[in-house]
Amino acid sequence: MPDKRVLVLNATGKTGTGVCRALKDAGYAVHGTTRSPAGGAILTAAGVTPVIANYTNQADLDRAFAESGARKVFILTDYFQAARKSVALEVEQGKAAIAAARAADVDHLVFMSVADAECFDERTHHLHAKVALEAHLRAQGDGLPYSIVRPCAFFENLDDAANWNPLKKGVVRFLTRAECKWTSTYDIGRAAAVHFGDPAAWLGRTTDVISWQGDLDAVAAALATVSGVPTKAKLAMPRWVTRLLLNDLHHMLLYYEQEKGPKGTPAEFKKVVPDAMSAEDWFRSHGRYADGEPICA
Repeated sequence: MPDKRVLVLNATGKTGTGVCRALKDAGYAVHGTTRSPAGGAILTAAGVTPVIANYTNQADLDRAFAESGARKVFILTDYFQAARKSVALEVEQGKAAIAAARAADVDHLVFMSVADAECFDERTHHLHAKVALEAHLRAQGDGLPYSIVRPCAFFENLDDAANWNPLKKGVVRFLTRAECKWTSTYDIGRAAAVHFGDPAAWLGRTTDVISWQGDLDAVAAALATVSGVPTKAKLAMPRWVTRLLLNDLHHMLLYYEQEKGPKGTPAEFKKVVPDAMSAEDWFRSHGRYADGEPICA
């Protein structure tokens, strides 16, 4: 029987949490890195084996691979927090993770990039490292089996108190009203599970993780359907604020609005994950508003 152990880096973050849950549901024995015992307790409660390690440090990761015995790894890098908004530092941290995977002689590595990362305006700094790390992986040759998943806008950003956008009854907010392509962190993990399940078929390939398509009014309609409560669609902040104060995100939004990106489609992704989440599916799965009240009465 194939070894089902997989190591997920940054497992207690927003993306890592969803990825761990999906891999666990797919039958994998999931090990996740966390820097603290408190994070370890969260992972244990979720059925994930915690590995106390700094995922940005190769020596710590070498130990994490040895401790977990995992021969599969899910790698994601974090521009905003771990790399402190430094592209160079994010690239350095990603290369350290890739080097640790090579040293551990992994069976397969799945790297999380961003859909159309190479197509965004050069001022969208938080995507530059993803492009560089994809190129670094491709330059590794045959010695490191890998594939790449490339998600689009996260449904989780619709309930993100850390970024001043908690989900409240009767209203849903996002940074643009334009049509977007959406996914969930759970579907990212489900795509990774498909790659891990048949690595030879996915070797060196990329998957755009695009679960659903719709504008903010369609998102609001989905929440209204699920909750039974009339729901308004509103901008999370005025566009002049993103233009003047969040220039990086502003130019990402322009790609969504002017170029209608990313280029992939939900139909293509559903060839990989047939039951990819719609907006209604995500709200049902998410289950609660930011204040803890159930979405479905």
